[in-house]
Amino acid sequence: METDTTVFDIQKKYGSRALVLAIGAGLLFLALGQQGICRGLVLGGVFSAVNFAIMGQLIRFRIRDNRKAATRQSLLSLLLRYALLAIPLVLAVRSDRFNFPATAVGLFMVQLVIMVEHGSRLIFTAVKH
Repeated sequence: METDTTVFDIQKKYGSRALVLAIGAGLLFLALGQQGICRGLVLGGVFSAVNFAIMGQLIRFRIRDNRKAATRQSLLSLLLRYALLAIPLVLAVRSDRFNFPATAVGLFMVQLVIMVEHGSRLIFTAVKH
């Protein structure tokens, strides 16, 4: 028996995995003495998870009968999320405490987790057959 997966379940699954990956990788770099990389990965990972949560919450408002309203809502949602993603990048550029490339990588943490999960599922499914 398969249960229905909600948007919240998906957000929780991928958001928590992305945060665990960001914090784990950050701790590894912290142990190696790379505090800037650690901070950048964690900062980017947190904003990646928040962006993913906001995207999931705002998706229900994009479905409208009025095409103009739906387009306007989608554009505003996209601009809000881009502004949110700009915050850690600006912090990384302005502060020596954060490593900019690590922050940029951290912003893709949710996407990385999704790709790794689906890629591994494809590989292991192909190996079984």
